[in-house]
Amino acid sequence: QVLRLLHGSRVSQMAKTPAAPAEPRRRRRRRETQLEPDDLGLPGAGSLIVVGTYAGALLGLRASDGAQVFGYMPHIGCVKAVHCSRHGKLASGGTDNSVRLFDLTQNVELGELQEHSNTVSCLEFWGTTTLITGGEDGQVCVWRCSDWELLLKFRAHKAAVACLAVHPSGRLMATGGRDRGIRLWDLTRGTSAAHLSAEQTVEALFWSPSGDHVMALGQLQVLVVDARDGTSTAFCNPGSGIMRVALTTALFLSNTAILLGDGRGDLRVLSLVKDGKSLSEACRLPVAEGVEQSRIKALALAGGSEPEGAACFAVGYSAGRVEVWHFELPAKGAVEASAFERLLSVETGTRLTCLAVWSGLQDTRPAGSPKAGTPGKARNKKKRLRTSEPRSG
Repeated sequence: QVLRLLHGSRVSQMAKTPAAPAEPRRRRRRRETQLEPDDLGLPGAGSLIVVGTYAGALLGLRASDGAQVFGYMPHIGCVKAVHCSRHGKLASGGTDNSVRLFDLTQNVELGELQEHSNTVSCLEFWGTTTLITGGEDGQVCVWRCSDWELLLKFRAHKAAVACLAVHPSGRLMATGGRDRGIRLWDLTRGTSAAHLSAEQTVEALFWSPSGDHVMALGQLQVLVVDARDGTSTAFCNPGSGIMRVALTTALFLSNTAILLGDGRGDLRVLSLVKDGKSLSEACRLPVAEGVEQSRIKALALAGGSEPEGAACFAVGYSAGRVEVWHFELPAKGAVEASAFERLLSVETGTRLTCLAVWSGLQDTRPAGSPKAGTPGKARNKKKRLRTSEPRSG
């Protein structure tokens, strides 16, 4: 069933899930000004970094110079997850059991979604059509972005949902729970496609850009599973006993390169070689001099129009520091630390919990596609995000 989903004919997401009739939509005001990509961040990409904090705030930082462009406190309690769609929709989940919605292109809050009975621990947009949220109540909710209609709600795990990751095709989703289970879900039918057991709780899940591999991150090891044949390879964090440093987050830089962060603040690159059958450490990135290292909480890749194998990513540290790196991976040969360059380091002065990157106002809709609809089901509380003067330095 998993192979059918990965390689079968393309099926529109939730095609077999009947949707409730949409409520009458109110016409949205046309925005008066439109920001250019270069106004928001990296040259040609226009990246904006959104940071979630322990105090419940969201901060927006320009990736080009680290200047703060907005600061807002939408949650009562810790922000646990944040994600951006390609068209500038931002969703955040927190310990107040709610999902807050924003439009970064208009700088306004759209409303909130309240369906979970416990902390919203993870969420992810797929394309521009769907938002998926997971909570500590064990439930997963699938929302339609055009009107925020709840399409599907189901119990994914017996315990809390720790993480989720949507396959690049949008037909398959992986979830990890505190019950040490990993489940694969058929999003075209809303049914379970596979169930795996892990030796330890999976803290994060990631699909490779091609969708051929899924990575499961635990505190002590990284497990990469080939979705085509079920084979797997693992990387165990060196060290033993109390001296072993916990792994905290990861990111696919390419189909064969993985960026890994740990509790000591170190970044290392793993290489997936021999057709995905072997995983080994390729290099470690240099540590900033004169800066106290802290736990790496989040990594996020910034999309853009750069050549294949080159891009930027953002790193968020628990003490509040945010870094922006650029890399250019070699077409052949081993990955070396010289392929990476730190472009920016900025101190936010907050306890950072999560981070996301929006790559700017790039219209990636196919020609002739309709524009997204106006939010309806979300509690409609449009608020202008509070802007602030850029920090000096």
